[in-house]
Amino acid sequence: MPAPASPGASEKGLAVARHAVSLILVLFAEFLFATISRAQLDSARTAMPSAPVVSGFAVMGNDITKAEIILRELTLQPGDTVSVEEIEYSKNRIYSLNLFNRVDITWPPMDSTVLLIEVDERWFLYPVPLAGIVDRNWDQWYYGLGVKHENVRGWNEKLFGGFVLGYNPWATVSYSNPWIFGKQHMFMDAGFAWSRVVNKSRISQGEGPNFDEIHYRVNSSIGKRFDNFRSVWITAAWDLVTVSDHQAGRTLSEDGRDSYVSLGIGAKHDTRDLVEYPTEGLFAGASITKKGLGGGSVDMVTTVMDVRAYHLLPYGLSIGLRAFGIVGSGPAIPNYEHAYFGFSERIRGHFHRELEGESAAGMFAELRIPIVPRLYVHVPQVPVRQFRTWKLGLYGAVFTDAGMVWERKDRPTLERMHRGSGVGLHFLFPYGVVFRVDRAWDEEGRGEWILDVGVAF
Repeated sequence: MPAPASPGASEKGLAVARHAVSLILVLFAEFLFATISRAQLDSARTAMPSAPVVSGFAVMGNDITKAEIILRELTLQPGDTVSVEEIEYSKNRIYSLNLFNRVDITWPPMDSTVLLIEVDERWFLYPVPLAGIVDRNWDQWYYGLGVKHENVRGWNEKLFGGFVLGYNPWATVSYSNPWIFGKQHMFMDAGFAWSRVVNKSRISQGEGPNFDEIHYRVNSSIGKRFDNFRSVWITAAWDLVTVSDHQAGRTLSEDGRDSYVSLGIGAKHDTRDLVEYPTEGLFAGASITKKGLGGGSVDMVTTVMDVRAYHLLPYGLSIGLRAFGIVGSGPAIPNYEHAYFGFSERIRGHFHRELEGESAAGMFAELRIPIVPRLYVHVPQVPVRQFRTWKLGLYGAVFTDAGMVWERKDRPTLERMHRGSGVGLHFLFPYGVVFRVDRAWDEEGRGEWILDVGVAF
Protein backbone atom coordinates (compact mmCIF):
# COMPACT_ATOMS: atom_id res chain seq x y z
CA MET A 1 0.00 0.00 0.00
CA PRO A 2 1.26 3.52 -0.67
CA ALA A 3 2.23 5.52 2.39
CA PRO A 4 -0.27 8.18 3.47
CA ALA A 5 0.61 11.74 2.54
CA SER A 6 2.31 13.76 5.20
CA PRO A 7 0.59 16.85 6.66
CA GLY A 8 3.21 19.02 4.99
CA ALA A 9 2.51 17.52 1.60
CA SER A 10 -1.23 18.04 2.09
CA GLU A 11 -0.75 21.67 3.01
CA LYS A 12 1.46 22.20 -0.01
CA GLY A 13 -1.16 20.55 -2.20
CA LEU A 14 -3.88 22.78 -0.82
CA ALA A 15 -1.70 25.85 -1.35
CA VAL A 16 -1.09 24.89 -4.98
CA ALA A 17 -4.81 24.27 -5.47
CA ARG A 18 -5.72 27.63 -3.93
CA HIS A 19 -3.16 29.37 -6.15
CA ALA A 20 -4.55 27.65 -9.25
CA VAL A 21 -8.13 28.56 -8.35
CA SER A 22 -7.07 32.14 -7.66
CA LEU A 23 -5.33 32.37 -11.02
CA ILE A 24 -8.39 31.00 -12.82
CA LEU A 25 -10.64 33.52 -11.08
CA VAL A 26 -8.28 36.36 -11.97
CA LEU A 27 -8.20 35.31 -15.62
CA PHE A 28 -12.00 35.05 -15.69
CA ALA A 29 -12.37 38.49 -14.12
CA GLU A 30 -9.87 39.96 -16.55
CA PHE A 31 -11.76 38.38 -19.44
CA LEU A 32 -15.05 39.93 -18.29
CA PHE A 33 -13.42 43.29 -17.68
CA ALA A 34 -11.73 43.29 -21.08
CA THR A 35 -14.97 42.36 -22.81
CA ILE A 36 -16.97 45.06 -20.99
CA SER A 37 -14.26 47.67 -21.49
CA ARG A 38 -14.09 46.95 -25.19
CA ALA A 39 -17.85 47.28 -25.54
CA GLN A 40 -17.80 50.58 -23.63
CA LEU A 41 -14.93 51.87 -25.78
CA ASP A 42 -16.71 50.94 -28.99
CA SER A 43 -19.84 52.68 -27.72
CA ALA A 44 -17.90 55.83 -26.84
CA ARG A 45 -16.24 55.89 -30.24
CA THR A 46 -19.57 55.48 -31.99
CA ALA A 47 -21.08 58.30 -29.96
CA MET A 48 -18.22 60.72 -30.67
CA PRO A 49 -19.74 63.51 -32.77
CA SER A 50 -16.68 64.34 -34.84
CA ALA A 51 -13.10 63.28 -35.35
CA PRO A 52 -10.24 65.67 -34.63
CA VAL A 53 -7.22 66.34 -36.77
CA VAL A 54 -3.93 64.88 -35.52
CA SER A 55 -1.31 67.44 -34.56
CA GLY A 56 1.33 65.06 -33.16
CA PHE A 57 2.18 61.86 -31.33
CA ALA A 58 3.54 60.88 -27.93
CA VAL A 59 5.04 57.45 -27.17
CA MET A 60 5.16 55.86 -23.71
CA GLY A 61 6.41 52.52 -22.38
CA ASN A 62 9.26 52.13 -24.88
CA ASP A 63 12.07 51.75 -22.36
CA ILE A 64 14.34 50.10 -24.96
CA THR A 65 12.65 50.48 -28.34
CA LYS A 66 13.36 53.72 -30.20
CA ALA A 67 10.28 55.84 -30.84
CA GLU A 68 11.14 56.01 -34.54
CA ILE A 69 10.60 52.25 -34.86
CA ILE A 70 7.05 52.71 -33.57
CA LEU A 71 6.13 55.93 -35.36
CA ARG A 72 7.18 54.73 -38.80
CA GLU A 73 4.49 52.01 -38.68
CA LEU A 74 1.72 54.57 -38.34
CA THR A 75 -0.44 55.28 -41.33
CA LEU A 76 -1.55 58.50 -39.62
CA GLN A 77 0.42 61.69 -40.12
CA PRO A 78 0.06 65.17 -38.59
CA GLY A 79 -2.82 66.89 -40.33
CA ASP A 80 -4.78 63.66 -40.92
CA THR A 81 -8.31 63.19 -39.62
CA VAL A 82 -8.54 60.51 -36.94
CA SER A 83 -10.80 57.51 -37.46
CA VAL A 84 -11.46 54.38 -35.44
CA GLU A 85 -10.41 52.18 -38.34
CA GLU A 86 -7.14 54.05 -38.85
CA ILE A 87 -6.23 53.80 -35.16
CA GLU A 88 -7.00 50.09 -35.04
CA TYR A 89 -4.98 49.45 -38.19
CA SER A 90 -1.97 51.37 -36.84
CA LYS A 91 -2.19 49.46 -33.54
CA ASN A 92 -2.06 46.15 -35.38
CA ARG A 93 0.90 47.25 -37.50
CA ILE A 94 2.89 48.22 -34.38
CA TYR A 95 1.93 44.94 -32.71
CA SER A 96 3.11 43.04 -35.81
CA LEU A 97 6.67 44.20 -35.08
CA ASN A 98 6.65 41.39 -32.47
CA LEU A 99 8.26 43.69 -29.92
CA PHE A 100 5.28 44.34 -27.63
CA ASN A 101 2.78 42.40 -25.57
CA ARG A 102 0.23 45.17 -25.90
CA VAL A 103 -0.27 48.33 -27.94
CA ASP A 104 -2.79 51.06 -27.12
CA ILE A 105 -3.45 54.28 -28.99
CA THR A 106 -5.57 56.65 -26.96
CA TRP A 107 -8.42 58.32 -28.75
CA PRO A 108 -7.70 62.00 -28.23
CA PRO A 109 -10.17 64.06 -26.20
CA MET A 110 -11.79 66.95 -27.97
CA ASP A 111 -9.46 69.43 -26.29
CA SER A 112 -6.30 67.65 -27.51
CA THR A 113 -5.16 66.42 -30.89
CA VAL A 114 -2.05 64.56 -29.75
CA LEU A 115 -2.36 60.78 -30.01
CA LEU A 116 -0.83 58.84 -27.12
CA ILE A 117 0.80 55.53 -28.11
CA GLU A 118 1.40 53.23 -25.12
CA VAL A 119 3.34 49.99 -25.51
CA ASP A 120 4.18 47.11 -23.19
CA GLU A 121 7.57 45.71 -24.26
CA ARG A 122 8.34 42.02 -24.48
CA TRP A 123 11.45 40.30 -23.21
CA PHE A 124 14.09 40.73 -25.93
CA LEU A 125 17.24 38.79 -24.97
CA TYR A 126 16.90 35.20 -23.85
CA PRO A 127 18.16 31.67 -24.34
CA VAL A 128 15.86 29.61 -26.53
CA PRO A 129 15.38 25.91 -25.75
CA LEU A 130 14.80 24.45 -29.19
CA ALA A 131 12.55 21.44 -29.48
CA GLY A 132 9.90 20.56 -31.98
CA ILE A 133 8.97 18.59 -35.03
CA VAL A 134 10.35 18.79 -38.57
CA ASP A 135 8.01 19.71 -41.40
CA ARG A 136 4.96 19.21 -39.15
CA ASN A 137 5.71 15.50 -38.79
CA TRP A 138 5.17 14.32 -35.20
CA ASP A 139 7.57 11.42 -35.74
CA GLN A 140 10.52 13.69 -36.53
CA TRP A 141 11.75 15.46 -33.39
CA TYR A 142 14.68 17.81 -32.86
CA TYR A 143 16.16 19.45 -29.76
CA GLY A 144 18.84 22.05 -29.11
CA LEU A 145 19.63 25.52 -27.80
CA GLY A 146 19.80 29.02 -29.19
CA VAL A 147 20.32 32.60 -28.07
CA LYS A 148 18.06 35.28 -29.49
CA HIS A 149 17.99 39.06 -29.29
CA GLU A 150 14.82 40.48 -30.83
CA ASN A 151 15.63 44.18 -30.44
CA VAL A 152 19.35 44.91 -30.54
CA ARG A 153 20.10 48.53 -29.51
CA GLY A 154 16.35 49.23 -29.58
CA TRP A 155 16.28 49.48 -33.38
CA ASN A 156 14.42 46.20 -34.04
CA GLU A 157 17.64 44.52 -35.13
CA LYS A 158 17.51 40.76 -34.69
CA LEU A 159 20.41 38.45 -33.84
CA PHE A 160 20.21 34.69 -33.47
CA GLY A 161 22.64 31.84 -33.01
CA GLY A 162 21.80 28.25 -32.25
CA PHE A 163 21.98 24.57 -33.03
CA VAL A 164 19.75 21.51 -32.90
CA LEU A 165 20.36 17.76 -32.73
CA GLY A 166 18.07 14.86 -33.49
CA TYR A 167 16.20 14.71 -36.78
CA ASN A 168 17.75 17.03 -39.41
CA PRO A 169 20.41 18.70 -37.18
CA TRP A 170 21.51 22.22 -38.02
CA ALA A 171 23.52 25.19 -36.80
CA THR A 172 23.05 28.80 -37.82
CA VAL A 173 23.94 32.42 -37.10
CA SER A 174 21.81 35.22 -38.54
CA TYR A 175 21.45 38.99 -38.26
CA SER A 176 18.87 41.39 -39.68
CA ASN A 177 18.59 45.16 -39.53
CA PRO A 178 15.40 46.83 -40.82
CA TRP A 179 16.82 50.36 -40.52
CA ILE A 180 20.27 50.99 -42.04
CA PHE A 181 21.62 54.21 -43.57
CA GLY A 182 19.23 56.35 -41.52
CA LYS A 183 16.46 58.00 -43.51
CA GLN A 184 17.24 56.06 -46.69
CA HIS A 185 14.82 53.34 -45.47
CA MET A 186 17.25 50.56 -46.30
CA PHE A 187 17.33 47.13 -44.65
CA MET A 188 19.66 44.13 -44.74
CA ASP A 189 20.20 40.64 -43.39
CA ALA A 190 23.01 38.10 -43.44
CA GLY A 191 23.56 34.60 -42.19
CA PHE A 192 25.46 31.34 -42.22
CA ALA A 193 23.85 27.91 -41.90
CA TRP A 194 24.88 24.27 -41.85
CA SER A 195 22.36 21.45 -41.94
CA ARG A 196 22.19 17.70 -42.39
CA VAL A 197 18.84 16.93 -44.03
CA VAL A 198 17.25 13.58 -44.72
CA ASN A 199 16.59 13.48 -48.47
CA LYS A 200 12.98 14.29 -49.33
CA SER A 201 13.12 13.27 -53.00
CA ARG A 202 11.74 9.83 -53.80
CA ILE A 203 13.34 10.26 -57.24
CA SER A 204 16.81 10.69 -55.72
CA GLN A 205 16.33 7.80 -53.31
CA GLY A 206 15.51 5.34 -56.05
CA GLU A 207 15.18 1.72 -54.95
CA GLY A 208 17.88 1.84 -52.28
CA PRO A 209 17.96 3.20 -48.71
CA ASN A 210 17.53 6.90 -48.11
CA PHE A 211 20.50 9.22 -47.60
CA ASP A 212 21.39 12.58 -46.08
CA GLU A 213 22.13 15.89 -47.78
CA ILE A 214 24.73 18.14 -46.15
CA HIS A 215 24.12 21.83 -46.85
CA TYR A 216 26.40 24.82 -46.27
CA ARG A 217 24.99 28.25 -47.02
CA VAL A 218 26.20 31.85 -46.72
CA ASN A 219 23.68 34.52 -47.70
CA SER A 220 23.12 38.25 -47.56
CA SER A 221 20.47 40.64 -48.84
CA ILE A 222 19.88 44.36 -48.97
CA GLY A 223 16.68 46.18 -49.80
CA LYS A 224 14.76 49.42 -49.74
CA ARG A 225 11.43 50.17 -48.12
CA PHE A 226 9.50 52.80 -50.10
CA ASP A 227 6.68 53.30 -47.62
CA ASN A 228 4.73 51.37 -44.99
CA PHE A 229 3.67 48.75 -47.51
CA ARG A 230 6.17 48.35 -50.37
CA SER A 231 9.74 47.12 -50.50
CA VAL A 232 12.27 45.59 -52.92
CA TRP A 233 15.52 43.72 -52.33
CA ILE A 234 18.40 41.85 -53.91
CA THR A 235 19.96 38.74 -52.40
CA ALA A 236 23.19 36.83 -52.97
CA ALA A 237 24.16 33.42 -51.63
CA TRP A 238 26.74 30.66 -51.88
CA ASP A 239 25.62 27.05 -51.44
CA LEU A 240 27.51 23.79 -51.12
CA VAL A 241 25.52 20.55 -51.22
CA THR A 242 27.02 17.10 -50.66
CA VAL A 243 25.42 13.72 -49.98
CA SER A 244 26.26 10.98 -47.48
CA ASP A 245 26.00 8.24 -50.14
CA HIS A 246 26.95 9.53 -53.57
CA GLN A 247 25.20 7.98 -56.53
CA ALA A 248 24.44 9.32 -59.98
CA GLY A 249 21.53 11.76 -59.95
CA ARG A 250 21.79 12.73 -56.28
CA THR A 251 23.86 15.75 -57.24
CA LEU A 252 24.46 17.32 -60.65
CA SER A 253 28.24 17.18 -60.32
CA GLU A 254 30.11 13.93 -60.85
CA ASP A 255 32.07 14.20 -57.60
CA GLY A 256 28.94 14.57 -55.43
CA ARG A 257 29.61 18.21 -54.51
CA ASP A 258 27.35 20.90 -55.98
CA SER A 259 28.82 24.34 -55.28
CA TYR A 260 27.06 27.35 -56.75
CA VAL A 261 26.42 31.10 -56.38
CA SER A 262 22.91 32.59 -56.55
CA LEU A 263 21.65 36.09 -57.22
CA GLY A 264 18.02 37.12 -56.89
CA ILE A 265 15.64 40.04 -56.76
CA GLY A 266 12.32 40.32 -54.96
CA ALA A 267 9.51 42.70 -54.10
CA LYS A 268 6.47 42.73 -51.86
CA HIS A 269 3.38 44.77 -51.06
CA ASP A 270 1.97 44.15 -47.58
CA THR A 271 -1.07 45.87 -46.04
CA ARG A 272 -2.09 43.07 -43.64
CA ASP A 273 -3.51 44.34 -40.36
CA LEU A 274 -1.89 41.67 -38.15
CA VAL A 275 0.78 39.38 -39.54
CA GLU A 276 0.34 36.61 -36.96
CA TYR A 277 -3.40 36.26 -37.74
CA PRO A 278 -4.58 38.57 -40.56
CA THR A 279 -8.21 39.53 -40.99
CA GLU A 280 -7.83 42.39 -43.48
CA GLY A 281 -5.33 43.58 -46.07
CA LEU A 282 -3.26 42.28 -48.97
CA PHE A 283 0.10 40.57 -49.25
CA ALA A 284 1.69 40.17 -52.69
CA GLY A 285 5.27 38.97 -53.06
CA ALA A 286 7.40 37.83 -55.97
CA SER A 287 11.03 36.85 -56.47
CA ILE A 288 13.26 35.42 -59.19
CA THR A 289 16.60 33.81 -58.42
CA LYS A 290 19.35 32.66 -60.78
CA LYS A 291 21.18 29.71 -59.20
CA GLY A 292 24.55 28.81 -60.69
CA LEU A 293 26.30 32.01 -61.74
CA GLY A 294 29.66 31.73 -63.46
CA GLY A 295 29.28 28.20 -64.76
CA GLY A 296 29.32 24.91 -62.90
CA SER A 297 26.92 21.99 -62.74
CA VAL A 298 23.95 23.96 -61.35
CA ASP A 299 22.18 26.22 -63.85
CA MET A 300 18.55 27.00 -63.06
CA VAL A 301 16.06 29.76 -62.26
CA THR A 302 13.47 29.68 -59.46
CA THR A 303 10.46 31.99 -59.70
CA VAL A 304 8.14 32.42 -56.71
CA MET A 305 4.82 34.28 -56.50
CA ASP A 306 2.56 34.49 -53.45
CA VAL A 307 -0.67 36.51 -53.14
CA ARG A 308 -2.83 36.59 -50.01
CA ALA A 309 -5.96 38.71 -49.59
CA TYR A 310 -8.06 39.20 -46.46
CA HIS A 311 -11.39 40.98 -46.12
CA LEU A 312 -13.27 41.86 -42.94
CA LEU A 313 -16.98 41.00 -43.02
CA PRO A 314 -19.86 41.99 -40.70
CA TYR A 315 -19.94 40.53 -37.17
CA GLY A 316 -16.16 40.21 -37.04
CA LEU A 317 -16.06 37.49 -39.70
CA SER A 318 -13.19 37.58 -42.17
CA ILE A 319 -12.30 35.69 -45.31
CA GLY A 320 -8.78 34.87 -46.45
CA LEU A 321 -7.68 33.83 -49.96
CA ARG A 322 -4.25 32.67 -51.12
CA ALA A 323 -2.63 31.63 -54.39
CA PHE A 324 1.04 30.78 -54.79
CA GLY A 325 3.37 29.24 -57.34
CA ILE A 326 6.97 27.98 -57.37
CA VAL A 327 8.36 27.39 -60.87
CA GLY A 328 11.75 25.84 -61.59
CA SER A 329 13.31 26.21 -65.04
CA GLY A 330 16.66 25.49 -66.69
CA PRO A 331 18.62 22.70 -68.37
CA ALA A 332 18.60 20.57 -65.20
CA ILE A 333 16.98 21.00 -61.79
CA PRO A 334 18.71 19.18 -58.92
CA ASN A 335 16.41 17.04 -56.84
CA TYR A 336 17.19 19.02 -53.66
CA GLU A 337 15.67 22.07 -55.40
CA HIS A 338 12.33 20.36 -56.04
CA ALA A 339 9.02 21.81 -54.83
CA TYR A 340 6.88 19.85 -52.38
CA PHE A 341 3.59 19.52 -50.62
CA GLY A 342 3.68 17.59 -47.37
CA PHE A 343 6.47 19.54 -45.69
CA SER A 344 6.43 23.33 -45.16
CA GLU A 345 3.48 23.64 -47.57
CA ARG A 346 0.44 21.44 -46.88
CA ILE A 347 -2.94 20.64 -48.40
CA ARG A 348 -5.45 20.05 -45.64
CA GLY A 349 -7.16 16.78 -46.53
CA HIS A 350 -3.78 15.54 -47.80
CA PHE A 351 -1.87 16.94 -44.84
CA HIS A 352 0.49 13.98 -44.44
CA ARG A 353 0.80 13.15 -48.14
CA GLU A 354 4.08 14.00 -49.88
CA LEU A 355 3.87 15.41 -53.41
CA GLU A 356 7.08 16.13 -55.34
CA GLY A 357 7.71 18.05 -58.54
CA GLU A 358 9.97 20.61 -60.19
CA SER A 359 7.18 23.19 -59.79
CA ALA A 360 4.17 23.58 -57.51
CA ALA A 361 1.06 25.74 -57.16
CA GLY A 362 -1.64 26.06 -54.53
CA MET A 363 -4.95 27.83 -53.86
CA PHE A 364 -6.55 28.24 -50.45
CA ALA A 365 -9.64 29.88 -48.93
CA GLU A 366 -10.65 30.22 -45.28
CA LEU A 367 -13.55 31.84 -43.42
CA ARG A 368 -12.52 32.89 -39.88
CA ILE A 369 -15.24 33.17 -37.25
CA PRO A 370 -14.60 34.98 -33.94
CA ILE A 371 -15.71 32.93 -30.93
CA VAL A 372 -13.67 34.89 -28.38
CA PRO A 373 -12.34 37.95 -30.25
CA ARG A 374 -8.76 38.93 -29.50
CA LEU A 375 -8.38 40.64 -26.15
CA TYR A 376 -5.75 41.50 -23.57
CA VAL A 377 -5.59 39.78 -20.19
CA HIS A 378 -3.29 41.05 -17.43
CA VAL A 379 -1.92 38.45 -15.02
CA PRO A 380 -0.14 40.26 -12.15
CA GLN A 381 0.80 36.95 -10.48
CA VAL A 382 3.48 36.32 -13.11
CA PRO A 383 6.78 37.44 -11.54
CA VAL A 384 8.37 38.80 -14.76
CA ARG A 385 6.73 42.01 -16.01
CA GLN A 386 7.29 41.22 -19.69
CA PHE A 387 5.11 38.11 -19.39
CA ARG A 388 2.17 39.54 -17.45
CA THR A 389 0.14 40.78 -20.41
CA TRP A 390 -1.43 38.07 -22.54
CA LYS A 391 -3.16 38.50 -25.87
CA LEU A 392 -5.72 35.73 -26.28
CA GLY A 393 -8.43 34.75 -28.72
CA LEU A 394 -10.40 31.83 -30.14
CA TYR A 395 -11.62 31.58 -33.74
CA GLY A 396 -13.49 28.98 -35.72
CA ALA A 397 -12.68 28.31 -39.37
CA VAL A 398 -14.17 26.79 -42.51
CA PHE A 399 -11.63 26.16 -45.26
CA THR A 400 -10.85 24.60 -48.62
CA ASP A 401 -7.37 23.87 -50.05
CA ALA A 402 -6.06 22.73 -53.43
CA GLY A 403 -2.57 22.14 -54.80
CA MET A 404 -0.54 20.36 -57.46
CA VAL A 405 3.02 19.64 -58.57
CA TRP A 406 4.42 19.03 -62.05
CA GLU A 407 7.59 18.49 -64.09
CA ARG A 408 8.97 20.70 -66.85
CA LYS A 409 7.87 18.17 -69.47
CA ASP A 410 4.31 18.25 -68.15
CA ARG A 411 1.56 20.85 -68.29
CA PRO A 412 -0.14 22.03 -65.08
CA THR A 413 -3.81 21.05 -65.39
CA LEU A 414 -6.77 21.01 -63.04
CA GLU A 415 -6.76 17.20 -63.21
CA ARG A 416 -3.51 17.29 -61.23
CA MET A 417 -5.12 19.15 -58.34
CA HIS A 418 -5.40 17.52 -54.93
CA ARG A 419 -8.21 19.04 -52.88
CA GLY A 420 -9.43 19.11 -49.31
CA SER A 421 -11.84 21.01 -47.09
CA GLY A 422 -12.91 21.11 -43.48
CA VAL A 423 -13.43 23.02 -40.24
CA GLY A 424 -11.17 24.01 -37.38
CA LEU A 425 -10.51 25.89 -34.15
CA HIS A 426 -7.71 28.43 -33.86
CA PHE A 427 -6.33 29.29 -30.42
CA LEU A 428 -4.43 32.60 -30.19
CA PHE A 429 -1.80 32.76 -27.44
CA PRO A 430 0.74 35.36 -26.22
CA TYR A 431 3.90 36.14 -28.20
CA GLY A 432 2.11 35.54 -31.48
CA VAL A 433 1.56 31.79 -31.05
CA VAL A 434 -1.39 30.28 -32.96
CA PHE A 435 -2.41 26.67 -32.28
CA ARG A 436 -4.81 25.03 -34.75
CA VAL A 437 -7.01 21.95 -34.49
CA ASP A 438 -8.50 21.10 -37.89
CA ARG A 439 -10.71 18.33 -39.23
CA ALA A 440 -10.28 17.93 -42.99
CA TRP A 441 -11.61 15.65 -45.73
CA ASP A 442 -10.10 14.98 -49.15
CA GLU A 443 -11.98 14.78 -52.46
CA GLU A 444 -12.83 11.11 -51.77
CA GLY A 445 -14.35 11.92 -48.35
CA ARG A 446 -11.46 10.46 -46.30
CA GLY A 447 -11.02 12.42 -43.06
CA GLU A 448 -8.00 13.35 -40.95
CA TRP A 449 -7.28 15.30 -37.77
CA ILE A 450 -4.64 18.03 -37.95
CA LEU A 451 -2.74 19.57 -35.02
CA ASP A 452 -0.55 22.45 -36.16
CA VAL A 453 1.17 25.61 -34.94
CA GLY A 454 0.87 28.89 -36.83
CA VAL A 455 -1.81 30.38 -39.03
CA ALA A 456 -2.52 28.40 -42.19
CA PHE A 457 -1.76 31.47 -44.33
